[in-house]
Amino acid sequence: MDDKPTTAQAAVADDSIQVVRWDAPAWASRGLEVEGGWLHAYEARVVPLEGDEGAERPCPVRLECTDLAYAEGGQTVLRRFGPRVFIGDTTQLSLAEARRLVAALGEVIERAEGSGR
Repeated sequence: MDDKPTTAQAAVADDSIQVVRWDAPAWASRGLEVEGGWLHAYEARVVPLEGDEGAERPCPVRLECTDLAYAEGGQTVLRRFGPRVFIGDTTQLSLAEARRLVAALGEVIERAEGSGR
């Protein structure tokens, strides 16, 4: 993008700019403006996990989606990305993947507790 100021040679009509903003998802508890759009989030809880040398480390579990506006093929595209489940700072899953992970965790926990025989 050129950082030189431009001079207006023609008047801009009031109807030439349209601002679009989607409603926040019902599950979102906070929103944050990000470059090119809006981030919607819900943080379920911070789960303390045992880290190196037995020290606990916080592991936040949150749900996020992002509304973005960007140029593609000469057109402005508006798109909602997500929702995605984030576990800590390294893992992100689709809702279907998170559901499968929860089912697998439930299965191994039940087996370990002796009820999954």
